[in-house]
Amino acid sequence: MKAAKKSWFRRHWILTGILGFFIFLTILGMLSDSDINSDYSDGELISIESHSIVPQDSEVDREWRIKDLVIDSNFTGFLDGSEKQMSKSETFGGSVVVARVYRFSSINNSNKFYEQEKTKIDIRGVEEWSLGIGCFGIERDNTLSGYAEGFCVRNNVVLYVKSTSSSYSYTGDGKKFMNMMLKRV
Repeated sequence: MKAAKKSWFRRHWILTGILGFFIFLTILGMLSDSDINSDYSDGELISIESHSIVPQDSEVDREWRIKDLVIDSNFTGFLDGSEKQMSKSETFGGSVVVARVYRFSSINNSNKFYEQEKTKIDIRGVEEWSLGIGCFGIERDNTLSGYAEGFCVRNNVVLYVKSTSSSYSYTGDGKKFMNMMLKRV
């Protein structure tokens, strides 16, 4: 007597389990409507102090030299600010990234500051540095060097990154540090 042939799913039970798991995760992800980058809704004031938003020393690779500064401003509604200057030397060049956070007493004050600072960026002959909604920036690429600068506004916090490099890593470095800060707000 001939044995009945098992179905494809029974013969490949490991593949079927893995496929089922990925389908489950996909459905779960589609049903979830949470924003993983933000614990704050639109219109809610962010109460985290600015020095907690800039990239922390433990998050930055050891090749970077780090200098922390406190920002003082007389702009209307300014509460506190922090700046972190990070630099690294490479074989035939180097990179410098400046990350700043400005925290204001209201969303209106932060938007005014964002609009004012945005106009100071010289946009002639450069590409826009796509950072997402509520962000503006530029990048300038030369043969073996580059420059990128950008601002983002999130509720009552304005984030700023400026990255210069004598290598091709400038855009990636600046965007990496901006994304670190965006995840905190």
